Amino acid sequence: MRYSVRTSVRFGLLLYVFWSVLMPVQAQKQSYPRGYYQFPIRPGLPNSLAGGLGDLRTNHFHAGIDIRTEQREGLPVYAAAEGYVYKVAVQRSGYGNVIFLRHPNGQTTVYGHLLRFSSELAAYVREEQYKKQTFEIELFPEPGKYAFTKGEIIALSGNTGGSAGPHLHFEIRDSKDNYLNPLYFGFKEIRDVTPPKFVNLAIRPLDINGRVNGQFDRKVYAPVRLKDGSYRLADPILATGTIGIDLVAYDQMTGTGFRYGLQCIEIKVDGSEIFSYNMEIFPNAATRDYNNLIDYETEQETGQRYLKCYVPDGNNFDLYKTDAYNGKLNINDTLRHEVRIRISDSYENHSELVFFIKGEPQHPPLPVFNVEVNPEIILTDVQENTLVVKAKYYRSSIPFATYYAAGREVKKEPDFYSNEYAVFLNDLREYMPDSVRIGNSTVRTYLRNQTLPGIASEFKSEKWSVKFEPTSLFDTLFLTGQRNFNALTINNRGTPLKDKVSVSFTPGNVPTDKKHWRVYRYLDGDYRFLGGEWSGDNIGFDTKELGTFVIQQDTIPPKVRLVERSKKSIRAYVSDNTSGIDHYKALVNGEWVLMNFDSKTGYIWSEKRDENHLFEGGLTLEVTDRAGNSTILQTDLTEAAATSAAAKKQKK
Repeated sequence: MRYSVRTSVRFGLLLYVFWSVLMPVQAQKQSYPRGYYQFPIRPGLPNSLAGGLGDLRTNHFHAGIDIRTEQREGLPVYAAAEGYVYKVAVQRSGYGNVIFLRHPNGQTTVYGHLLRFSSELAAYVREEQYKKQTFEIELFPEPGKYAFTKGEIIALSGNTGGSAGPHLHFEIRDSKDNYLNPLYFGFKEIRDVTPPKFVNLAIRPLDINGRVNGQFDRKVYAPVRLKDGSYRLADPILATGTIGIDLVAYDQMTGTGFRYGLQCIEIKVDGSEIFSYNMEIFPNAATRDYNNLIDYETEQETGQRYLKCYVPDGNNFDLYKTDAYNGKLNINDTLRHEVRIRISDSYENHSELVFFIKGEPQHPPLPVFNVEVNPEIILTDVQENTLVVKAKYYRSSIPFATYYAAGREVKKEPDFYSNEYAVFLNDLREYMPDSVRIGNSTVRTYLRNQTLPGIASEFKSEKWSVKFEPTSLFDTLFLTGQRNFNALTINNRGTPLKDKVSVSFTPGNVPTDKKHWRVYRYLDGDYRFLGGEWSGDNIGFDTKELGTFVIQQDTIPPKVRLVERSKKSIRAYVSDNTSGIDHYKALVNGEWVLMNFDSKTGYIWSEKRDENHLFEGGLTLEVTDRAGNSTILQTDLTEAAATSAAAKKQKK
């Protein structure tokens, strides 16, 4: 076993020296001026967080901290330091109502999910919404036009956008738009003396010769917490070849029941550090790289988020300091090796897990059978660069599988047996079989080609195609795909993409009227709308996720429930259960009216350009879903009634 000894990098300014050498995007040296920033909610009073920098969220690391607001909206939000409004935006999802303040030190603070802006800023935003006739808007006022002093109220806290409850999302970014950890700036309102917690540990083979407990499979272990607060695994793990450690662990904070991301992970093997991870700073542009840094397949299947404790192939997101083997373990002996994992939070509370890995022989002898039993079923799966073929109940005195690849035949004996399965492994970089025969059974692999990252490429078959941009892939993709009537499956949902790919296919049953037929991604019985455009009998669409795609028809228009239509206010609920709401428009006597939208509830409500102006005349409210179906509601606003027997027209 080979390791290189490195000095552990601790929290603070020393880390920036390391990053300034290895990460040009973060070359600017950062500092944490304590006292420069004021806490933006209830300053001077004890508070707690609902989220921290680096929390593992869907498709991204959480940026900044989520400050609790006593489960209510409307708390004053204070400027953390002197600055001017660099950007202000209104979003259906994401940050909702959000302010970006630029400060004299070159840094930016961000305040998200706001209920409303300060009066002058709110008037500016509302005027621009009316000019552009849009609810969602992003504005960059002239620098210094809207300036605030430290401690001045800039907004009220809320629950707008993609929040799951009332809170303030707060970020500190450097001049290069990198996220910094706000907790390093010395806010006394947050206190934490509670150490992080280990949940699960997974050990996985990382090349074709890797084994864990004799298998080419990922194995999961549950650490046990001892009385002294440390963690252990009861038994040594048997392994050989190149393996990696995946970890489920989370931080805890005093006085809350929330789970937070870890700030630091350090791994030592036989006393030498092989890996350290520090969530102190990361670039705004790299948040989607998160999908390559977790066990994406397990997250998609179970919801559990395992962080890879090694540098995965295709990684460009530098949060690590590792040995010469990128944190991967190379077990090439039969000795017993001690592994220590230390996890820490922003306040240097820490926990430690100790376990042992024992090397095992690389190629144990295969069992000998004197019977001939054909496989009951043959399963195929692609893991990284390896095709895994499992033949259930297959037994033979001379066992072998025959691979067929572009007219070439390759025979191979099993690599090992796992319970009732004979398991065959082959390196796809050597050849990609289109089918495999074992005994009297033959299965297709649906392997199509080897697609490389960093270059534009396209695969075309008779009925479907997929186009890759240079930024689409993290690593080499062994493309699989098959069309089945009105469905197309490309690889599986456990394959992460860095950015979008463009797909086109011809369904088995091309609809005569294509107007409301669109593409949906199928996942566990649910269909998520993707859209698409028809060109002849082909429908093309973009996706940032692989898996199974189907075309479906949506002819049901959105639902609109008007709850107020008075001269003072217009309020309604809108919903669409199939493709979802695309856009809506309200007109009073033909004039556009700003309607705010809460996407979580489907609630829309009017905001007048001039609050002293009364609505008069007729109201037209049109709501359109993403499949192109519309509901038009027309009614008279001369009566100050709630709902009426309004005429509803539906256009398809």
